[in-house]
Amino acid sequence: MKRGHVPKRTCSGCSRRLPKARLLRFTLGPEGLIPGDGPGRGHYVCSEPGCLDRVLGRRNLSRLLGRPLDEEEALRLREALLAEAEDSGGREDFPESGERR
Repeated sequence: MKRGHVPKRTCSGCSRRLPKARLLRFTLGPEGLIPGDGPGRGHYVCSEPGCLDRVLGRRNLSRLLGRPLDEEEALRLREALLAEAEDSGGREDFPESGERR
C-alpha cells in the first residue's frame, strides 16, 4: 500500500524532526503570541514539557521571535501549549523519530 506524504517540522527546543501533527505550533501576531495555527511564520515545539522548558529557559524563544519575551507572555504560552497537548489525542499516532536537523 502506498503511503501519503507526511509533512515534518523541526522542534525549536530539541531540533528533532517530527511529523507536523506531533508538534505544537505558535506564531507572533499583532496581538502577541498565538498558540496553535495562526497567520505568519510559525515555530514548533514538542509536546514534552521538558522541551518547552528548554525553549523558554534558554531564551531561545526570544531569539526565534526577534524580540524579548516577558515572563507573563512565557507563562501564557506555556499554559496554552500544555493545554493544547492534553486536548489533542491524535499526536500519539506517529512513532517517535530521532532525526535531527
